[in-house]
Amino acid sequence: MNKEIARPFGRDLRPHDAGPQFQRHRFPLATLLLLVCGFMNAALLVAQQPTAADEMHAGVLAYKFSDYPGAAEHFRAALELNPNLPQARLFLATALAQQYIAGDDTPSNVAMAEQALAEFKKVLNGDPTEAERYRCIVPLASLNFNLKHFGLSREYYGQAIALKPDDAHNYFMLGLMDWMEASRVRTKTRSEMKLGESEMLSDPAACAALREANQKDVEDGIQRMQKALELQPTDGDALAYLNLLYRERAEYECDDADARKADLKTADEWVDKAVAAKKVVTEKPAAAPEAAPPPQ
Repeated sequence: MNKEIARPFGRDLRPHDAGPQFQRHRFPLATLLLLVCGFMNAALLVAQQPTAADEMHAGVLAYKFSDYPGAAEHFRAALELNPNLPQARLFLATALAQQYIAGDDTPSNVAMAEQALAEFKKVLNGDPTEAERYRCIVPLASLNFNLKHFGLSREYYGQAIALKPDDAHNYFMLGLMDWMEASRVRTKTRSEMKLGESEMLSDPAACAALREANQKDVEDGIQRMQKALELQPTDGDALAYLNLLYRERAEYECDDADARKADLKTADEWVDKAVAAKKVVTEKPAAAPEAAPPPQ
């Protein structure tokens, strides 16, 4: 007689029929899989976080395409990731300065200039190289000039000349401010005397007073414009302002007719040279447009 193996409930106990006692072993495995996936996703997210170098690269790229607000944000992010990056701060200051519009005195525009000034000063307060120092001082001079802080602008341009005495632009800017001050005083004097446009000072006392007030600025301006032209002989703007400075000197030479005549003749010569220089520039073929150079 064949014996039949007894099966509980007359059927095989298969996994799908095992009930809760068998299925409870599934939960640890599912949980483990979820944890593994979670850890992998977290690791992937960490791996995808940009580094300071990534932000710097993105900032330079944005700057090259004239996206100065975007560049500034990337340079700020680089500084947040690594505060000890003086180059990132210099690049940030440069990107902010590019957003400032000279001549626009709206509060938001002035605030942009002030942000740039603050960042350039932070670089100077660190331990910059000589090249980095120069690249801070010239924008500080320029921004202060455009904000009409002429005393500070003069100071920074003087520092720029001490660092790089072969840059014509710095001499030009100092000479320009010399002429601006002399022109302001001369205009005020002429207005008080109610002189016509073609009239020159003839009153000896007025000439003496104007000479006392303007002579140093005029002589300094002439020397600085001449130095700028020594370094960059075809600078049409320097040629034009040298003409104006000689006219400022002629204005207070009413007690010396020969000196006045000589200075007016020299001024005319500088006008001719300025016109010739401008003509050369306008006749040159137009260069292909380039993206703004990134900070270096």
